[in-house]
Amino acid sequence: MKNTVITLLAIILTTCSGALLSQRNANQAKFKSSSKISNINMNFEVLENEDNLFQVSDGYNRSSSGGIIQYIKENEIIFEVRSLINVKASNFLAVFNLTQVGETASKTDELINSRINEFITGIKLLGITEKDIYIDMIYLIPTFEFTVEKKLFSKTYNEVPTGFEMQKNIHVSFRNINLVDDLVTLAAKNEIYDLVKIDFFVEDCHNINDTLIGISVDFLNKKLKAFEKLNLNLSDKHHITRDALHTIYPETQYNDYEAFVSQSIEAVKKNTGVTKIRKPKTVAYDQLPYKEFNIIINPTILEPVIQFIYILQVKYTLDKPKAEKEIKNNYILVTPAGEMKQLDIK
Repeated sequence: MKNTVITLLAIILTTCSGALLSQRNANQAKFKSSSKISNINMNFEVLENEDNLFQVSDGYNRSSSGGIIQYIKENEIIFEVRSLINVKASNFLAVFNLTQVGETASKTDELINSRINEFITGIKLLGITEKDIYIDMIYLIPTFEFTVEKKLFSKTYNEVPTGFEMQKNIHVSFRNINLVDDLVTLAAKNEIYDLVKIDFFVEDCHNINDTLIGISVDFLNKKLKAFEKLNLNLSDKHHITRDALHTIYPETQYNDYEAFVSQSIEAVKKNTGVTKIRKPKTVAYDQLPYKEFNIIINPTILEPVIQFIYILQVKYTLDKPKAEKEIKNNYILVTPAGEMKQLDIK
């Protein structure tokens, strides 16, 4: 009996773990299917776009993961390198919005400033200084409502002022991304519930781009050296170079999906009807897929990062071999008299 119970328990655990694994795989498939490469044109169909990359018609054979793109034309070949580097942001900017209504303009301003000042006091306790806080005045407008004026034979609806509405934004600059949770909690305590956005910044973009360009050029030169061993004559007098730099910020890389949830059949067994389970919507950060790149620097990430991309292409036009001169056959007729006459036969 004991062995039977253990066996049944093992079967149940195996079934449950299998179901969880299936659900995880379904969730991941749904999430990854919505992952996109922002607005980067990784292919070559458009010549007039901002990247000005090489145009390749549908008749050409090209690789979807970078590398060598070769024309069908025998004397043209493209070498391409795609490089990516993940960089942690050095600065962040959070923007909070709050709205206040009041009977008069001065009362409205007093009420909204009271909430802002309490919020700023708490912000300073987190180590954020006054120079890292900016108050952006959005608007101050009167509010109206309709009143009914009864007359002898009719009613009229008149719009009359009832007070004022004011809206302001609070900009907070900080360097530690882990402060976001504390800022949101502190804002909620002061009845500020709208976190408009969080911007990411990197201070040394120029040096990062230089690093990408240098690594890509070295990679391409090594590839060209390898092709010289195949006796491929890549003449410098017939080549064209194109390149493009891109920067992808985290706010564009958050994807959402509805989680995979199976319906329960217990309600059917109990004859109580079927209640559909609400499928929660999941949102998570998803970096650009690495399969598109030849070079990846800092591939392992923990938090959302800024992704810098460099695409380098070099097209070579090879010298066509010279055609050999056509060999013309000469036909000579020898007459019975011993004379030789050349015949013009095409």
